[in-house]
Amino acid sequence: MTLPDSKTVPGAYTPTPHLERDANGIWHVRGYAEAKELLLADMAQAGFHADEVLKSGLDPVLYQRGDAHRQQRAQIAKFFSPTTVAQQHAPLIEKFAAEIVADFVQAKRADLNDLTVRMAVIVAATVVGLEPSAGLVRRLDAMLHAPSSWSGLLGRLWEMVIGNWLRFSFWWFDVRPAIAAHRRQPQNDVISYMLAKGKNDIAILVECLVYGAAGMATTQEFISVVFWHCMQRPEWKQIMLEGTLEARHEFLHELLRLEPVIAKLYRRPVEAMTLVSEGTSHHIPAGALVQFHLYDINADAQVVHHNPLQAQPHRDLERGVSRSLVGFGAGPHRCAGEFIALTETDIFLRHLLALPGLRIESGPDLARNPTVEGYEIRKMMISVP
Repeated sequence: MTLPDSKTVPGAYTPTPHLERDANGIWHVRGYAEAKELLLADMAQAGFHADEVLKSGLDPVLYQRGDAHRQQRAQIAKFFSPTTVAQQHAPLIEKFAAEIVADFVQAKRADLNDLTVRMAVIVAATVVGLEPSAGLVRRLDAMLHAPSSWSGLLGRLWEMVIGNWLRFSFWWFDVRPAIAAHRRQPQNDVISYMLAKGKNDIAILVECLVYGAAGMATTQEFISVVFWHCMQRPEWKQIMLEGTLEARHEFLHELLRLEPVIAKLYRRPVEAMTLVSEGTSHHIPAGALVQFHLYDINADAQVVHHNPLQAQPHRDLERGVSRSLVGFGAGPHRCAGEFIALTETDIFLRHLLALPGLRIESGPDLARNPTVEGYEIRKMMISVP
């Protein structure tokens, strides 16, 4: 992790094998070319509790593959396209950001996490079709960050009870009334799309959970890490406040390259694959577990070239290479909400960073999210005069 307190020397990255198989038969991918080829292939989702979800008989878009997945992604792409984000979502994001920052100014002091959670939940809810509310913010935050460190049989049973209660609360207070409202009056959002496709209530609940997690947990952390970098480096703060839209988005992509919120991806090839890596041919059997190490992939010097561990707001990359490399994933499961995440982060931080006298009072604490194997930034207390 190359957060502002990192002692890593820029450019001192020592590459490991780009592709290797460990003693347990798990394949580890650390090279960009290898990752891109595999992620573009027909592979089954193996992360984010995929086994449990698939056993349930449900098929949320995150876990689909093949033609069914391609068709559904094509249908929902309109909710996340750059045009839809600019015309439909950006004005609402501006409104929400202004309200949240105004509340912070009035309070004078806040935990940044409280602000980013509120921002991320409201935006994700709007896109999905849920009614934004303080209760929704609490319920989604509680579900996505529920403790998972209980030990022993009684501890696991209690964890299951708490998890089921949180999901039921989300269903009862948020998803159920939203479904009823959309049946009466369809909207241009995910819930209306699923109702039009004849999906039942449970399928819609699961999809709302998936979109809620994807739209909230990841964006919330990314906003926090970009804020932290900008408060450490005045020249980066200046980019966010005075740079063009293109310059700001280049900078955000570069930070996501260095600080991917999801640290590892897991897939299983549907058919056996042969891959050439660093001059050696590797045969990956069907069904083998493949683990993608995003921090290593995004620092592949063969693609990034100079100082792969150093943030360069404008970095020259070859055509066809995403500025964040695989920060948003790649292939059929590339993050659908990429443009929303960038727009949300950009708008919210420009409102927040523009405040005179803004400072970090204490923190933050760093933790690890076991679901995405990425960072969580907590207890960063900020204030204005």
